Amino acid sequence: MVRSMRMRWLVWGLTAAVVIILAALAWVGARALMAKKELDAVTSQVDALRQAVADQDLARLESIAKAAGPHIQAATDLTGDPIWRATEVLPVLGPNLTTARVVSASLDTLVNDLALPLTSRLPHLGEADGGINVRTLQDIAQTLTEAGAALQTSQHELHALDLHAVLAPIADGAQQLQKITDQVTPIVRGTAPFLHIAPGLLGADSTRHILLIVQNNAELRTGGGISGSFVELTAQKGRVSLSSVASDALFPPAAKPVTEVPASTTKLYGDVVGRYVQNTTSPADFTLTARLASAWWHTHTGETPDAVLSIDPYVLTALLQATGPVKVQGATLSADNAIEALLVAPYLTMDSAEQDVFFEAVAKSVFQRVVDGSTSASALAWALQKPLAEGRISAWSSVPEEQRVLGRAPLGGPAVRHAAAGAQAYAVYLSDATGSKMDRFLQTAITTGSTLCRDDGHRDVVVTVTLHSQAPANAGSVFPVSVTGGGIFGTRAGDIRTIVSVAAPAGTFFGGVRADGKLTTSPDVVDAGFPTSATTVLLAPGQTKTVEFRFIAAQAGAVQPVILHTPMINAPKISSTAAECR
Repeated sequence: MVRSMRMRWLVWGLTAAVVIILAALAWVGARALMAKKELDAVTSQVDALRQAVADQDLARLESIAKAAGPHIQAATDLTGDPIWRATEVLPVLGPNLTTARVVSASLDTLVNDLALPLTSRLPHLGEADGGINVRTLQDIAQTLTEAGAALQTSQHELHALDLHAVLAPIADGAQQLQKITDQVTPIVRGTAPFLHIAPGLLGADSTRHILLIVQNNAELRTGGGISGSFVELTAQKGRVSLSSVASDALFPPAAKPVTEVPASTTKLYGDVVGRYVQNTTSPADFTLTARLASAWWHTHTGETPDAVLSIDPYVLTALLQATGPVKVQGATLSADNAIEALLVAPYLTMDSAEQDVFFEAVAKSVFQRVVDGSTSASALAWALQKPLAEGRISAWSSVPEEQRVLGRAPLGGPAVRHAAAGAQAYAVYLSDATGSKMDRFLQTAITTGSTLCRDDGHRDVVVTVTLHSQAPANAGSVFPVSVTGGGIFGTRAGDIRTIVSVAAPAGTFFGGVRADGKLTTSPDVVDAGFPTSATTVLLAPGQTKTVEFRFIAAQAGAVQPVILHTPMINAPKISSTAAECR
């Protein structure tokens, strides 16, 4: 009797279990069909969404996000209940259910947590008078902080999926979402901290004085180009005004450095770094550049800026892409002609006094267009992405909390970008020693390679830099002194003299420098935390020369060098090749 009762309970239990499983499967199946319908409605908008992003069409982006949002929310609700999660342990069916849930939740983060709040707030960021609505900026910063954390979770969950066990259409969708999330997550997480400190920089609580260095890449320095002019900006409660403009001609050479310069930097570039204002961006350490700029500004005005910002003409070009053309001295300056108009024409057609007047007029015209309220803040930010990625924008603040954010990549300057690029990154810096504007004729190529020459497994790493002058043979006679330098600094008019330095990863050992195959002397120093070798290359018009920098890797094992370089007019060709032992 007892045995019969136990058997009956077992049968009842098994029957109940089967009924529960079948009911759960029916429940999940029905919800899966509904979730598929909701996700299909979103999939049809993916191409339109990508196009809106490419076109920077904020209104279209918001419209698509609003249309997709409810469908994504419904799919997330349908795939997120406990019964669905419980059935994910089943073979075959389970991985598909897990993928559907993770994809729905990730889309929900992208659209409902990021795109919709962002697109609804961005139109209210700019004020009619060109100022920034600080409260809206704070709201956007909070949105990015929260969405960034959620996106990081989505990124981990998407990459943890076993897509080999999933139906092809579902796997394809998950892979596409992986790529989008991988692109968006670092941007959102990197932008959020900066936006949190932006209100302070914009004078939300107190007036801020920002010194803007405008570099000139026609005469190269480590950070991009000489400090051709300085612009003082005043920020107060989100509104930025231009206070004054000063050309480099207003800063006479100093008998001794205006601030302390490390011996390593002096060995690389000479004692001119702290004595000539044009060399303000010679250091790889942008904190030193900011100290130099602040000291120079103090000698000129008696005031010390609260923050320092460095840009070059390519940043102005990006701004003009967003704002449209401006009028300068009766001529039209646009994104299409800005580089020629700023880096070439003035030195061919104007004397130094006329150049100063022109550059001041450019600064005022572009700045006025940026702040007049006719261009959205989102369009300006969008346009600056490329020059920011190329290292053409650097920033520093005297406020420690702000500097902790600015002192990271990509705004922290050359040395910070180098550190952020990883343990196998090598930075190639070029600095003009001609005293001219001949670097528009300079073409460069950078080749890397590694080889095992030692018994301890530490590989030799070779960075080869080839320089070529495209200047015409008669450059010294057909171009004015403002272009050639006129031989004033010891280089024949028409020639190009360049200090080439290569900074290796921390802990790397020096292996020597060769110029056209022959060993040459080099100041081997640790500068801004990086082992750095340098040599000087002199080019006559049409001439090509090659310098080879050899290092020994700090760690044993394979090496795949990553190259960074000074922002230039003519971008270098970068390649890799096999290296040889010497």
